Amino acid sequence: MRITLSRLASFTPKLKELRIILDPSGDASKGAREYVQRFYPNLKKNNPDLPILVRECSGVQPRLYARYGNGKEVSLSLANQEAPDIHKNMEAVGK
Repeated sequence: MRITLSRLASFTPKLKELRIILDPSGDASKGAREYVQRFYPNLKKNNPDLPILVRECSGVQPRLYARYGNGKEVSLSLANQEAPDIHKNMEAVGK
């Protein structure tokens, strides 16, 4: 799947923070690590005012958290997902 920069830059202004929690060496976090390594620089470049946090912790299951301006927070599991699937999750929470 080809991921375009324009699609990465189209997050809603209602989105106030993204957090990715992953295990630096766990098998379930392999796709999350790949996503961060490949796409975080452009994601941050295209969304300079959006806090995008990446947290590593041994023994955790990878998750994506999205916090919105109205106080709502969404949490999605990233366990055993490939980078393109994680990108779909990013698009979903960014709408």
